Amino acid sequence: MNSIKLYLSITIILLPQIVWSMGLRSFVALPIEQGGHVVRLISERNNDQSTNYLKANYAYGISAKQTLLLGIPYRLSPSGANKTGNISALYRQLIWQNDKKGSTHRIGLLGGAIIPTKSERDGAIQLGAVSTFYQNRYEVDANILFRQGLGKTKNSGRYDLSWQYRLSPDKYPEWGLSSEWDVVLELNGRFIQGQNITHQVTTGLQWIHKQWVLEGGVYKDVNNNYDTGFLVSTRFHF
Repeated sequence: MNSIKLYLSITIILLPQIVWSMGLRSFVALPIEQGGHVVRLISERNNDQSTNYLKANYAYGISAKQTLLLGIPYRLSPSGANKTGNISALYRQLIWQNDKKGSTHRIGLLGGAIIPTKSERDGAIQLGAVSTFYQNRYEVDANILFRQGLGKTKNSGRYDLSWQYRLSPDKYPEWGLSSEWDVVLELNGRFIQGQNITHQVTTGLQWIHKQWVLEGGVYKDVNNNYDTGFLVSTRFHF
């Protein structure tokens, strides 16, 4: 009985951040337990370009170290043909993980493809890596992803470096899972072959519950077009 209580205590301390916290602009760092499902819906607006997108993400935990990640965007505006974007399919394999009481560090590799949703489009091959470090009230997620274009698709890439800090509660309860508020600060980069890389800064807030998360933020390009964008997201964990 004592060993069971000890196990549950450690699990309760670790789970709230390990299972639900992640950056705003990237989905690849979120850990999923074996058999777990996560659905995420994101509404994103580029205020300067007057574009609006709805993005859907899905994650499935194949095992404790293997995860399938899917995503597809849909353009709400401007109007016109070809509103549905291509499907992003990624497989994540954790190659190193070190869990301790109140902290964890994970490193994973990413591989997959961009699957065209229209016959006239070409796809791409995706390769990358992701790392997470969590301790006490803060978490750092970092990922880099390169896409090798096929056919007429241009090469592209991205990076995301996210820092999250738990504002409330300052300590987790001894028993049970509570909701929490996290502040998020990120550095992001987006690259398309033939263009200069766009660097961005993102700030946001997360309201995390046991089975759902509500989050939102603002991002700003710090070079090139200096665009400003907004996003609101909700996640459901099953």
